[in-house]
Amino acid sequence: MNQNVGTFVLAVWLTLWGSSVGQSTVAASAGPTTCHTGDRLAVYRGVLHTYWTRELFPKHFPDWRPPAQWTITIGRTHSPHWRLFREGQLALPGVKQFAETGKSDVLTDSLDEGVFDAFTLPAIGSGSGRSEGKFFVDSNHSVVSLLTRIVPSPDWFIGIDSFSLCSGDTWIDSVTVEMNPMDAGTDNGFTFTAPNWPTEPQGVIYRITARYPAHPAGSFFYPQSARLPPIGTFQFIKMKEYELSEVFNHEEDDRKYETLAVAKTHLKSERSHVEMNNELSANIERERQYEVSPLPSIITERDRIRARLLARLNPNINNSNDSVSTVIPKNDKKALLSNIIDSYSTATPSRARNRARPRRDCRVSHWTDWSACSQTCGIGEMHRRRHVLKPARRGGRPCPPLLESKWCGSARDCAAAEDYFKW
Repeated sequence: MNQNVGTFVLAVWLTLWGSSVGQSTVAASAGPTTCHTGDRLAVYRGVLHTYWTRELFPKHFPDWRPPAQWTITIGRTHSPHWRLFREGQLALPGVKQFAETGKSDVLTDSLDEGVFDAFTLPAIGSGSGRSEGKFFVDSNHSVVSLLTRIVPSPDWFIGIDSFSLCSGDTWIDSVTVEMNPMDAGTDNGFTFTAPNWPTEPQGVIYRITARYPAHPAGSFFYPQSARLPPIGTFQFIKMKEYELSEVFNHEEDDRKYETLAVAKTHLKSERSHVEMNNELSANIERERQYEVSPLPSIITERDRIRARLLARLNPNINNSNDSVSTVIPKNDKKALLSNIIDSYSTATPSRARNRARPRRDCRVSHWTDWSACSQTCGIGEMHRRRHVLKPARRGGRPCPPLLESKWCGSARDCAAAEDYFKW
């Protein structure tokens, strides 16, 4: 097919693509967003479709040594702060190696704390084909990046940079992302079969378009076209959601009930003390009134009533109506106050006296180390614990949770990932 026919087919394809597919796709590089899904995890199926055909890309289309094809797809789910590659920045050593040779050992060795799951999709042995795989994301690692090398090429690949699968507080059900060829900036070749010609110094990663680089020998140089048709798309399909099991602190709940019971006891005791203080105040007032009258020479009925009142305040006092020893002379203030204080001290429960002690907050130990992952293949849980050193007392701050859990593991730890995903 000559170049004019190829151009006509390309124009027709762009028209059809724009009307039937383009409206359901998004750009290949979407900025990461904050996910608010809580302690939830989702499993996605990723489907790579490639459209590298002679009809769509007729210029320099490789038929042999080697023919048009694709390597495996390297993917990572990660936090918004981690990156696999970034347009306009230098390619990291692992990306440089993969874009030039298709080898991924440096990428595999460079996994760090920002990565949640590492996954691969099988290679595609022709320019047009399909490949798929599954991977995990969670609320802290809801961003996906991936890349696939174009074979043959100097250092070209297609990829997705930090695409978030979380929208607000929900996981995206399904979305298709368009991909265009990228140059890793590490090789100077312009054609698919160009020899190895390293870029010195290394350049930044950039997007290859129909008009850039503006070199007539460029295999993707189609200056008569406004844009290249997507050479590949990647579809994200949500398969399943999980939720991290909740951990309840039963010891803390029991302490809450105990604190409530103690508070009710304190309230009842306090009401009793108020009534007792009111009665003592009334008795003191009566004694002051009696001070103005002369000291009686004999025990009167009023003295007996006064003695019985004091006996009620102090059970240790003999309650006999005829006992003169229980009567306090009206003019002896010191004896009267001493008797009242003794009565109050004897009648006041020990719990009421303890009420004046300061409250004590709960004290807990430091966290233990995280336990081993509960799963050796796939996603499991890790736990850490702490114990109570001193429980809360007298309304102090209750103990915080004593157990924490987090996700661990990934599909990359499975010897046979396909068997794992067969629920």
